[in-house]
Amino acid sequence: MLFINRKCVTMKNKINNCAWCGRPTMMPKMQVAEMPIMEWMERKIDKAGRVRIWGEKSDWSRVKLDPAFEAELLLYDNVLSTITNKTVCANCMVEDERLYQKYYGRDLDDVEVDVEDDGGSDDIFPDIFK
Repeated sequence: MLFINRKCVTMKNKINNCAWCGRPTMMPKMQVAEMPIMEWMERKIDKAGRVRIWGEKSDWSRVKLDPAFEAELLLYDNVLSTITNKTVCANCMVEDERLYQKYYGRDLDDVEVDVEDDGGSDDIFPDIFK
């Protein structure tokens, strides 16, 4: 609790929990995927042959997939492509971007995301913004 002019002010509405990791964060809600890129799943995709099973040019009718792995791929694709409004901490955003760069690279058509400096972010996340 914070006291301003002898009035109790709670900061609960300012501190949220990250939807991906559960850590407290001051980040606002934004439109993001249901879950972040998972490195263990990306490794499984690489092992099975990324070009053959993942992306626009993949054709599962020409590849023999284990039904359990096919179900994993369908679920993974669904949660990565479903965008909803949620709070995600800066650490998770940075890690998700790192994994995106590692496994998907940057297309020329990608949109750059600019984070506006609100004057206090460097105090909240000093290791990320410096």
